[in-house]
Amino acid sequence: MTPPPTQPAGRRSGLLGTLAVAGVALLPIICCAGPVLLASGALASLGGVLVSPWLLAPAAVLLAGGLAWWLRRRPTGDGDACCPPATRTDQHEGDLLRKH
Repeated sequence: MTPPPTQPAGRRSGLLGTLAVAGVALLPIICCAGPVLLASGALASLGGVLVSPWLLAPAAVLLAGGLAWWLRRRPTGDGDACCPPATRTDQHEGDLLRKH
């Protein structure tokens, strides 16, 4: 049995160089198009969610529960929820100014 023929070293490095050049050329395209592709995928997912009643109903329940919790935890504004600021009494002002 004879081993299968191999490509010459020059041919292999030419293919590797071509792939490297293609990768370097695609890098800026992927870098710039990546955010646009992610945003379009997110918008498509959001559109799918907004159409499905099986996903809209739990989202509405969660939103209503969160709103009710926030309204109950909100301060009433009558002043009981906040303590007045403490007055500053520096009894030892002279000691702080004097060097030891």
